[in-house]
Amino acid sequence: MIEDIEYPEIKYPKGGAGKKAEDRFPENWKEIIIDLGKQGKHLSAIWIALRICKDTHYELLKRNEEYDATYQEYLKYCEDWWFEQARESIVMGKSKMFNQHLWTNVMKNKFRENWKDESQLDVTTNGEKIVNAEPIKIEIIRSEKNGD
Repeated sequence: MIEDIEYPEIKYPKGGAGKKAEDRFPENWKEIIIDLGKQGKHLSAIWIALRICKDTHYELLKRNEEYDATYQEYLKYCEDWWFEQARESIVMGKSKMFNQHLWTNVMKNKFRENWKDESQLDVTTNGEKIVNAEPIKIEIIRSEKNGD
């Protein structure tokens, strides 16, 4: 198992007026993000390591393709780490000590795209979405019995 990473040697470039957050990242910022994913670390570990806030992270995902691609890579490694925790508990015969409910909640919340209980129904016709559809009309047919 990979040990926790400490970053005392990181030298952060000085900020200043007009500098973007990514201009203040250490040179090895991509490696830092990927290593955190390999440890299954929470997203907040990225914010701490790069000295950014939550809003900056989400803004970077929108405007910086390199950051977004690195984050997607982090998610792959992180999901694999969490999945391996469950697999190892079964293989090693420690599944009775494994907290399945906690693991399930982590997977469904952290990796929503791949781990969700819900399903979505997309109604289409010949591959096209229905546009301006007539409302469904329901006609109730009653028998003549008892005059109802």
